[in-house]
Amino acid sequence: MDDKYWEALNRISTHEAMCEERSKTIFNRLENIEDALNQVHKNTFLIGVALIGGMGGIIVTLALK
Repeated sequence: MDDKYWEALNRISTHEAMCEERSKTIFNRLENIEDALNQVHKNTFLIGVALIGGMGGIIVTLALK
């Protein structure tokens, strides 16, 4: 009976270590994804500003003709 008890404890300890490592990996990947999304957001904002500025320039040019 003692052997089964210690085997179960060892398996649980191993399982906990594996889960901890998985959690670290997942959190690192989530941070990378978050950084990439922030960069996409910045790029999208810059493209939007450039488009609006360009359209405004065209309107001003047409209005001054």
